[in-house]
Amino acid sequence: MEIQQSFNVPFPADQVWRRFRDVEGIVGCLPGAALSAPPHDGHLALSMTVKLGPIVATFSGEGDMLIDDLTRRGSITGGGSDRKSGSRLKGEAAFSVHEESTASASTRIDVLVSYSIAGALAQFSRESIVRELTARLTAAFKDNLQAKLSAQEIPATPAAATAAAAPAAPLKLGGMLWLMILERVKRWCGIAVKRSGDVPAQHD
Repeated sequence: MEIQQSFNVPFPADQVWRRFRDVEGIVGCLPGAALSAPPHDGHLALSMTVKLGPIVATFSGEGDMLIDDLTRRGSITGGGSDRKSGSRLKGEAAFSVHEESTASASTRIDVLVSYSIAGALAQFSRESIVRELTARLTAAFKDNLQAKLSAQEIPATPAAATAAAAPAAPLKLGGMLWLMILERVKRWCGIAVKRSGDVPAQHD
């Protein structure tokens, strides 16, 4: 499956790109994601913890990050598995940073994600559900990124000397799914009310 998302942040493109080069920081912007070891020459040891009701899955694996400073583009490719459920996940996330306006210091970030999932958790990979969850994840990533951009300071400690990050709080899909269901019910009720109002009154 392939999903594309774009969003804007009110910061100069150079500042945004510097943040994307801070590997530990940018991984930490994604809910549930963490580095299980310091990055080395673009190679990453990644983990992603997902909670859906009573189900908690932790995908552990490896990936590689490529960066092109000239075009402000990059990508992360890799895969992982969850031993409890026997599920496997692999994919690629490509990102690019574009200057929208120098006057207003607005920057657009494009993200293209392609992935596949196999095993017990594949039942939750229906396209309609994944697209809505991706939109919510993108919104959370944007908020976390803006918070880091507002902080301005980027850690100067060399990546090789940085201690492994603490386990990230799990990505709680259950709450997201309930919000999605409630919003769909509200939309459906709104349509139903509108249609009932369009029915002409019957006169004897």
